[in-house]
Amino acid sequence: MAAVELETVFELWDKVKGFIPAKDKLEAAETFIKVCDDSGIEQHEIDEFADGDKILETAVDRYFDEWEDEEEDW
Repeated sequence: MAAVELETVFELWDKVKGFIPAKDKLEAAETFIKVCDDSGIEQHEIDEFADGDKILETAVDRYFDEWEDEEEDW
């Protein structure tokens, strides 16, 4: 399987988010961010592409804040 370019991943989000009902967008964005993180995309890269997209920015903040809280519990 060929690797997908980082820009393509975020273009995909940009194209499909319009089809997601407003009430589900944040949850979808959080799942998208988790998949990006699980795929090895660095947080600074996610931050860069999320910049200007309020839904993604919120999802990034929530995802990484929760992740940091879990690390503090260790």
